[in-house]
Amino acid sequence: MQAAITWRKWIMFVLLTWAGWGLFASRIICSQQSAATPAATAKQDSKPNPTNNMRPAMKWKRFDYTCEAGAKISVYLRDTTAKVRTSEHIYMMRQTSSADGNRYSDGKVLWWSKGDTGFLQEDTPDGDGKMLVKGCILDKPADPAKP
Repeated sequence: MQAAITWRKWIMFVLLTWAGWGLFASRIICSQQSAATPAATAKQDSKPNPTNNMRPAMKWKRFDYTCEAGAKISVYLRDTTAKVRTSEHIYMMRQTSSADGNRYSDGKVLWWSKGDTGFLQEDTPDGDGKMLVKGCILDKPADPAKP
């Protein structure tokens, strides 16, 4: 048993020593490469700046509604996604099928709008969920199409 422990220690010593010399050698090589001539520095300075690889912020269309009892709702639309913001919650919803109007749901709550009106209610399979906010009217209706 004692010989096995000694053998393991010897192998670890050799591996760590070898790794240590490798790190030492790589630092020497890197330090030699970093010594640059003025001409090389000028070439590096003339390179264009790296490009910004960040994606631009998502563009949302905002619609503000005034509802019964003076409640305010803001609806942000982008493609098939809606963010519905009340004074107490923010809901992220996906567009779902609807026979009439625009319907968005997160599986628990739904926002339904048609024209300049809308409402927020609990999303239940039978469609008779509790009304959370109703009687919402768009604050700034869209301009009618010009002939």
